[in-house]
Amino acid sequence: MSRVGKTNEKRAEQRLRYRWPVRFAVRFRQKPLSGQIVDVTSRGLAFLCHPGENCPHADQRVTTSFGVPHFNSQGSFDTVLIDRVGRVCRIDSLSDKVNRVAIQFAEPLFFRPGEQNISDADVQKRLEAKARSVIKAKPKSGTHDEAKAKTGSRAAAERKSRAQAKRRVGIEKEARRKVQGYAEQIAKVKAEAAQQIAKVSAEAADAIARIQAGLDAEASAPGDNRSASTKEKNAKQKAGQPRGPGLLRKVDSFITDKNKVF
Repeated sequence: MSRVGKTNEKRAEQRLRYRWPVRFAVRFRQKPLSGQIVDVTSRGLAFLCHPGENCPHADQRVTTSFGVPHFNSQGSFDTVLIDRVGRVCRIDSLSDKVNRVAIQFAEPLFFRPGEQNISDADVQKRLEAKARSVIKAKPKSGTHDEAKAKTGSRAAAERKSRAQAKRRVGIEKEARRKVQGYAEQIAKVKAEAAQQIAKVSAEAADAIARIQAGLDAEASAPGDNRSASTKEKNAKQKAGQPRGPGLLRKVDSFITDKNKVF
């Protein structure tokens, strides 16, 4: 049992090779069938199964249940129980009795099984030691509960990771929506302001033109070219005024001249 490196496989992620059982089903409510894991990554799984009608076909949807070792710093590992739905991306016929089926998960694992910062030799050592301890160990009370608790904690961590990723996507989407809304509001305000400025400018230009036209008309009119009403007003004012002193003297001389014959 060892991990496969990046040699000639040209894969972006290292694979963890081990021979643990896997349960799979290709139809809804089908009784799960048994297979054997070949290798696993965070995005896919390869396993062995018998050919026949129960063997998955290319592009078929497959539901799987399996365990993955999650190594820790204490020289051992925890078993993470995984349930995943995947699509069959390759089938290799190894013999008339064995097929190798490769599937791609619809949702990746929360860690990379083949990249856990331990050597190939250490991986093999820990897996073999765990297998021997399981065979030799006597049943102890609480063992099942402890394994269940560990599995539950791992599942909770995976759910939390998915929830955080979903929440980040929601926050980013809401932020983009608000930014778009602000941009639209700013564009609308700018357009309305431009229309108002253009309207005020046009009205001001028209008023200035009318005033200027009136001033030009007054400046170009001749001095004696006054309106009839103005002339009539001036005439009335002259009629109401007394005549000058020269005229009065003439009237007085005419009346006092005794030699004047009427």
